[in-house]
Amino acid sequence: MNWNYARYGLESINKFGEYEILIYEEQHREERFTNVELSNRSNALANGLTGLGIERGDIVAVILPNSPAVPISYMGIFKIGAVFLPVIFGLTAPEIRYILEDSQAVAIITNEELYPKIKEASKGLETVRHMIIIDNQNIPGTTAFESLIANNSVDYEMAVMERDDLAVLMYTSGTTGFPKGVMLSHWNIGSNLEHGLPSWPTDKSDVYLVPLPLNHIYGMLMVNECNITGATLIIHKGFDPTLVLKSITEHQVTVFVGVPTMYIMLLQMYDPAIHKLSSIRRWISAAAPLSVETLRMVEEKLGGVLYQGYGMTETSPTISRQPVGRDRKPGSVGTPIKNVEIGIFDDLDQELLVDKEGEICVRGPNVMKGYLNKPQETEAALKNGWMHTGDMGYLDKDGDLFITDRKKDLIIRGGENISPGAIEEILYKNEEVLEAAVVGVPDPVYGEEVKAFVILRPGFQISEQDLIDQCVKAVSRFKAPKSVTFLNEFPKSSVGKILKRELRKMG
Repeated sequence: MNWNYARYGLESINKFGEYEILIYEEQHREERFTNVELSNRSNALANGLTGLGIERGDIVAVILPNSPAVPISYMGIFKIGAVFLPVIFGLTAPEIRYILEDSQAVAIITNEELYPKIKEASKGLETVRHMIIIDNQNIPGTTAFESLIANNSVDYEMAVMERDDLAVLMYTSGTTGFPKGVMLSHWNIGSNLEHGLPSWPTDKSDVYLVPLPLNHIYGMLMVNECNITGATLIIHKGFDPTLVLKSITEHQVTVFVGVPTMYIMLLQMYDPAIHKLSSIRRWISAAAPLSVETLRMVEEKLGGVLYQGYGMTETSPTISRQPVGRDRKPGSVGTPIKNVEIGIFDDLDQELLVDKEGEICVRGPNVMKGYLNKPQETEAALKNGWMHTGDMGYLDKDGDLFITDRKKDLIIRGGENISPGAIEEILYKNEEVLEAAVVGVPDPVYGEEVKAFVILRPGFQISEQDLIDQCVKAVSRFKAPKSVTFLNEFPKSSVGKILKRELRKMG
């Protein structure tokens, strides 16, 4: 069997014939592509990359905002048996340089706007042999992306890949220390795609809207979910709530895939007199914790049903989903997808019983090969055959998973463990609160003290003391925040996760 992840694009054509699979949309323009057109363009790119001397196993970095060039690039890279290295384009030049140097990337695909930063990041790196630029205006020493497609044949027979061959090298956000290169095989990402689908059934009538970054594992997964089911995919350059609501209304979107921050912003912008969202069958949220209050407001105000999932880069990414057709439990992220096993372990690596909180561990065909050039970190993460996620949670008697916190985010105050997530849920129950995050900050007496950061809804006011008093009513006083800082915005990752490490620095 050929395990090449690019096979899903060919299967789409064989199964459904030619159809419009991709709509790229901005406020005042859009581009449309059929599955055949995307396949032909990625074939031409594969021929072009081969002509540049890029070979099987070479690392090719793609540093781009969302555009049709992203799926075309990674399908072309997969077809020649090279390795796709997605890099967040918003990173600084030194951050990008670290990734390029650590990965030993041989080529970079970027655009003219980002070129000055990428040129600085790659200066002096002998491994980087080719710079391929979209919208290239004859930049010396570079290759035009469009010319590689226009000047090469659309006939290409993709490389035969074994299941354990490396397909994707994706760097974690580096919440502690330098980012780590997660190595995912063709089997990892292919099996995860296929095993997750039964939980969220999709067919050719569906229209997906995915404003997620396609250089994140979550966004990348959704592209091939459409290939394998015949659905249509709409992508945006970035998340714009007004464009999302307009797009759902005009294109009769049936499935929206986002993160909690996006839902909070959609609730702010939604106007029932303008936006018609009745086509939505399924809202999907993953990649960051979703408060029960936000879930309730989405279903109450926007309509439809919101399903949660859970995953991480190291698991390709999906671990669990709330299955369609099964009762959803508030706060749960569902049950393990097919062929994935979840265990809850204590600090001694002993598996815990039902309803007992511990570290969430995972095993299955979706678990990464390891971290590039980091054997010690790999051994620690894949201890005893289980991927140790660093997340805390528990399984109930029905096998539903509940996430309580990140292990490293737990606040230890005077020897007592305090869950930030539990305090955040209390804060979200105040109608004045738009977003909330709770962290531990240094304290000379207790070691750590509880601190909350809050963004208020426009036009609403509430005092620091009132918020603290609300928490004291719900939990023991020692668990309540000692202080609250009001912010206009939170530091966030490209996929919308609140960066608590940055909040801790604010103290």
